[in-house]
Amino acid sequence: MISQRQSWRRDGRQSEETKSQEQDKDKLPYVQKENPERGAHPIRKMYLKKNYSDGMYAKYQVGTVNIERAKKVIMMVGETGSGKTTLINALVNYILGVKFEDNYRYQLIEENTNLSQAHSQTSEVVIYQINHTEEFVVPFSFTIIDTPGFGDTRGLEQDELTVKKIEECFSSKWGIDRIDGIYFVVKSSSNRLTKSQNYVFQSILSLFGKDIKNNIQICTTFSGQEKPGVLQAILEAGVPCIKKANGDPEYFKFNNYSLCGSNADDDEEDEEYSQLVNNANWKMGKSSLMKMLRSLEQLMSRSLILTNKVLMERRQLEIVIEDLLSKIEKVDFKQNELERREQILKQHEEDIKRNKNFEYEEHETVKERRDVEGNSINCHECMSTCHHPCLVSLDFIAGLCEVFYWNRSCKLCEHDVSRHFCESYKWEDVVISTRKTYAALKEKYEKASNEKVTAEKVVDELKKEIEKLSSEQTQLLEKFVRCLQSLNAIALRPQNLSMVDYIDLLISAERCEAKTGFMERITALEKAKVKAVALQLTATEIRDSE
Repeated sequence: MISQRQSWRRDGRQSEETKSQEQDKDKLPYVQKENPERGAHPIRKMYLKKNYSDGMYAKYQVGTVNIERAKKVIMMVGETGSGKTTLINALVNYILGVKFEDNYRYQLIEENTNLSQAHSQTSEVVIYQINHTEEFVVPFSFTIIDTPGFGDTRGLEQDELTVKKIEECFSSKWGIDRIDGIYFVVKSSSNRLTKSQNYVFQSILSLFGKDIKNNIQICTTFSGQEKPGVLQAILEAGVPCIKKANGDPEYFKFNNYSLCGSNADDDEEDEEYSQLVNNANWKMGKSSLMKMLRSLEQLMSRSLILTNKVLMERRQLEIVIEDLLSKIEKVDFKQNELERREQILKQHEEDIKRNKNFEYEEHETVKERRDVEGNSINCHECMSTCHHPCLVSLDFIAGLCEVFYWNRSCKLCEHDVSRHFCESYKWEDVVISTRKTYAALKEKYEKASNEKVTAEKVVDELKKEIEKLSSEQTQLLEKFVRCLQSLNAIALRPQNLSMVDYIDLLISAERCEAKTGFMERITALEKAKVKAVALQLTATEIRDSE
């Protein structure tokens, strides 16, 4: 546990020593001075050395690597406007021993006050490696992972991109391989979690293995002296985190208005009052940061091996799910068309007797090639695209794609990797309208059975095909459930979308695109949804009984 030793408490030092140390701080190579705004402290902006950047995440280094010191890795997560940037800057000031009466403040991340609160100030995941120096009041180096704010006006698509950036940060060999603490930053006054906050918690938690839940803590911002109201909302939402003995989430509260603020006021009349308020808030923030870092030192460092397993299985799951949904949709469509064909034959029974070449219109699915950006893994055996976009770009290493099992067979089409090739196009199913004749249909069934068939027999054969497709549909839905259960077995927070949710998304997409046959496909998907609801209820009952 972090002791009360002198390195944690600078306030008791003699003034001569303090003055000498502050002069040394001026000479630190990773600090550069900037001119302050009117009434504000001079800003000492940290000098950042960029070590890596790929558009998804970036790594910066502050100071020289100190191999003699342990390192703590923390991640800060919050929605846009939660005060996360201010809190990170306050943390840096604390670990560098800045006191309220000092006439300067350090700045790790620039706070763009001209930027609308509707937009996140951070666009990529940024890793700050802050190396230990003698000025530190903590005995370890710090790595802070700053994530883009969720829930700005750019919508869900931007939030999903942020999750992918965090995934890349954890899975890349240049990223992060372990973590000590995850801090959810929330506004103190919230009585319930917003949709954005729920999305933050669900999305981030779903990335981690179950072993990480004892490393999650809460930071409440814009706090007063009272107990933050957001704690009850966190409990009601079932957010996994460290709990106190009374069952409350372990939390640390901060008032962002004074975390890195001035110790003076432009208005002389209000100066005394402002000093008292700012000093009180500064002390609250300092106390919370001290408790937070003491708690951090007690937390067990977690390897991200299980997290990477979750991420790998999630990527594989997404590929399988996409394929399953495509197959379910095709089966549904075909089943619906067969039922429609059966109905036509029954309605026109007399017309068929009079005219063996009776014609009717039917929708059918055909495959088309479409040029795309990026690489596709295409199977030449079944003329289908098994993965797009794919990072693998050469045929002889196609087996490295996550779509293949260790025995080199494809998880989707089950054909060997040797039948798959990296190509710049993908196969798509397109629905077209065609004219069919009863004579051709009758001939098809006669060839299959090697005997003459009657009109009644044709209808019977149609019913058999429909039953077969219904069974195939059920098997696909059951496989879908197993995929979700497999992931949820190791993930801290289950998959955000259920099977029913996915089908709802397909229905919405069909309505928006309104391609040929979309009404028939929607009808078929609605039928599949009924089965999916039943399967989901069964899966829930099984899980609850375990």
